[in-house]
Amino acid sequence: MSEGDEQPIWDHLDELAKRLRRILFSVTVATIALSSIPSDLSRLAKLDLSNYRPMISAVIEVIQNKLLPEEVNLIAFTWLDTFYIYIIVAVVLGTLVSLPVIAYEIYQFVSPALFLPEKKSVFSFVVVFSILFSMGTIYAYFILLPTTFKVLLRFVNQTRIAPLFSVRDFFNIVAFGMLGSGLFYTFPLLIFVLVKFDLITVQTLRENRKQIFVGLLIFTAVLTPDPTPLSMILMVIPFYLLYEITIRIVGRMKFGERREDEIERGVRLSKELLKKADSPSPEHNEIQ
Repeated sequence: MSEGDEQPIWDHLDELAKRLRRILFSVTVATIALSSIPSDLSRLAKLDLSNYRPMISAVIEVIQNKLLPEEVNLIAFTWLDTFYIYIIVAVVLGTLVSLPVIAYEIYQFVSPALFLPEKKSVFSFVVVFSILFSMGTIYAYFILLPTTFKVLLRFVNQTRIAPLFSVRDFFNIVAFGMLGSGLFYTFPLLIFVLVKFDLITVQTLRENRKQIFVGLLIFTAVLTPDPTPLSMILMVIPFYLLYEITIRIVGRMKFGERREDEIERGVRLSKELLKKADSPSPEHNEIQ
């Protein structure tokens, strides 16, 4: 598929390491920048740094108000727990801000395997990847995580255990739930690439719907912290809808490519016939 010679595996690994370093650098810079921004930007404009409060503190407060049930209290068991949640929240925000860079580096890694016309679709890839990842994180924040915490709290309410939980555990679930859901929702883009490279057919995707659905149930059962099927179903249903939409899109794409190939083949055959008709035959030359 590429125009150049095939590279050895070590060159691919070196290229992958280079792309990962750039992604890590982008996330690190975004994390540090977001950690330094004060919550009150008007004070920054006036160069007034008295009573400085970082924006991450306001974000942590918003997350607790949105996701933490009212009867639950969080406890820091060590001196470093609060510092840890500052870092992990900043990393999540830094990752979301760096989504275009992450998508671009992923695209550049696979671009040597693309034809020249496909290499020009970098903007579309970056936009679609960013949108799908953002959809996953938004879905986790507004639906998946609140439901998970409410269901888990019911197990606590059915016992004589006080609802006091580690602040580190709470924000670990939030961070990995949002990032995991975001990454999970970029899977349709992987399906699109596999079909585009003819590594898998649309017919195979259609015939293995049941197996895919069962595999998703197993995967989400391991991924979600909720032991009940509710969070698992909330995770699978929208993803399966994206899967069906992806099948329809790639199916139409392949149908369009076949039609274009047939048209090009027809035009080429027509040109060859016209060329043969215009050229004088050997018998005609002998008569002359």
